[in-house]
Amino acid sequence: MTTKLFNTLAAATTLAGIVATSGVANAASLSYTSSSNYDFTDIIDAPLSVQQFNSSLGTLQGVTIEFTGDVLGNAGFENRSPTSSQVTLNLTSDFSLQLNNQSLLGFNPQYAYSYQVAKYDNITDYSGTSGKTVSNLTATQSATQSFTNPQFLQSFIGNGNIDFLFSALANSVVTGSGNIRSYVDTYAKASIKVTYDYDDVKSVPEPSATLGVGLIAGLCLLSQRKKSWLKVSNL
Repeated sequence: MTTKLFNTLAAATTLAGIVATSGVANAASLSYTSSSNYDFTDIIDAPLSVQQFNSSLGTLQGVTIEFTGDVLGNAGFENRSPTSSQVTLNLTSDFSLQLNNQSLLGFNPQYAYSYQVAKYDNITDYSGTSGKTVSNLTATQSATQSFTNPQFLQSFIGNGNIDFLFSALANSVVTGSGNIRSYVDTYAKASIKVTYDYDDVKSVPEPSATLGVGLIAGLCLLSQRKKSWLKVSNL
């Protein structure tokens, strides 16, 4: 009888486990990054690639893209006027990020530099009292956007890479007296961070499974005790 009871419980447990197992979605996220090195402008068109989302991990619900751009300038100027002058350098750039010929993000980092120089010292060397050389003037700007459109998200699903196009157009202006000589070298770089937000589906037993097993076990034990009591009463 005891063996039959254990067999019944084992069968009940297996049945409950099969019937009461369900999928529970847990929110999760995964990020990939890509960046470029400083490159000489005036115009830059460079790819930024990140890994696609593997659908075996779960169901992709959204994508967040963080785009950061840096512009760097080296400049020199010489005041050739017989009087002193205030020289100003404005370093600007237009950054954009595209995917499949669609513009996603854009901004305009810029840097302003001003310096007072004396009258011409008769030497055009971008130094001394009438000149100045400056290096590593930098400006950084970032933009972030999230996307949840199911059709758009399909571009991010797969086992390969997804390729973005980073573009930068730099502009620079030096102002001062009517006799300013100057040069400006500009460089730009960018980076992206792509975060996949998805539902990680895992199979777990429902609470009713444990309740069902306990109820069946209780009924079996009660039946066993009742049979034992009847045997004692008939003696």
